[in-house]
Amino acid sequence: VRGALNNIYLGDPTEYMEQVEITEEEAAEEYEQGIEVEADFLLQYYGIGEVSDEVYQQIVDMYKTIYQQSKFEVQEAVKNGDDYNVEVLISPIDVIVNSEEDISAAVDEFVESADPADYPDDLSINDALAQIVVDTISANIPDLGWQDQISVIVKVEKDDAGYYGLSSDAISQ
Repeated sequence: VRGALNNIYLGDPTEYMEQVEITEEEAAEEYEQGIEVEADFLLQYYGIGEVSDEVYQQIVDMYKTIYQQSKFEVQEAVKNGDDYNVEVLISPIDVIVNSEEDISAAVDEFVESADPADYPDDLSINDALAQIVVDTISANIPDLGWQDQISVIVKVEKDDAGYYGLSSDAISQ
């Protein structure tokens, strides 16, 4: 669990590669895919459609910067039949939550002052809105902190071949 979390959030595949016998390239691909899921979620959350590759990469880079500040403590695994439950103590990063009011104000200002002639298509509008979100969150990164620690139970199951891995419903609170 620690190896998987280090790879997913910190981009450190060392322990994970040894445990699941994958290459550094495969671990890096999993890391990138996880970050892209977050980037896609951000766009969906703010109701922003397709953006240019350049703006999308800025979102990805922002998440990489934020995730480097991840705080989690993996506790000892507890056997549960053939499987294991692993408690992970997580301190959620607060920068996006704490940026909500600033983002709302910046978007409102954009809507009030933008000249529609400057945005000939949906992509240019989406890029502008996404840029506002990225710029606002990025400006708040120096003040990044953590919310109160929470406990999450990660389920690790044995598959038919006898290998252990995170279950499809691996995380519960």
